[in-house]
Amino acid sequence: MNLHSISVSQLQMLESGQFIKRLITDFDNSKLVASTDPEFELQINELKAQFPTYSDALMQIQAQEESKEIAALDVHRDRKFSTVRRAINVYEFSDDPAEQVLYHRVMLILDKYNRIESATYEAESLGIVKFIKEIREAADDAMNKLGLTKLIDYLEAANDNFQNKFDQRSSENISTVHYNSKQLRKEIFTTYNDLASYVLIMAKRKKTPFFITLLEVVNNGRAYYDDTLAHRAAINKRDDA
Repeated sequence: MNLHSISVSQLQMLESGQFIKRLITDFDNSKLVASTDPEFELQINELKAQFPTYSDALMQIQAQEESKEIAALDVHRDRKFSTVRRAINVYEFSDDPAEQVLYHRVMLILDKYNRIESATYEAESLGIVKFIKEIREAADDAMNKLGLTKLIDYLEAANDNFQNKFDQRSSENISTVHYNSKQLRKEIFTTYNDLASYVLIMAKRKKTPFFITLLEVVNNGRAYYDDTLAHRAAINKRDDA
């Protein structure tokens, strides 16, 4: 009769929140009555009271990570647009009259979107969609004849990837309150460790169905995330090799 061994310090920030949530959820689903033991009831209620704030802090971290990813995707599509611009400019001094005609045709389109990279995220997304449509519909099959087809496809893919991530972001739903996530993690895991230790001690001493089942509930989440950490360690070892 022991606690399943796990190094909770190795849990990533978002995982740590799921770890605590797993215990709360498993206990609520167990149909055990917390008031069976007043001391345990105090501990589980304290854990539940701490969790919403900790969850908000983790959501803020996730939103910040997503913002960085969105910014990186924006830079990527800007570069794809720049690549298209450079490819068009190659024909500026072409000796082929036909290429000159095609060059000026697509330049009229390009000039309309000359500063698109400096627009707001959503405005740039829409602008690129319109730019791509106009280039593809340019007269005399200009896009294909100037060898722009693949580059336009790359630009479209980059713009789609950005927009998909932008639409999924959670930052708009995050409070402007700034949390000390490290301190909150320390506090909630202090509560968790006290609770887990208490459950183990009482299960050994009293051996009642309440505490034996409760120990199983606690170990359920610990075993799951211990397997997660072990799997990650094996992958990292393989990748390092």
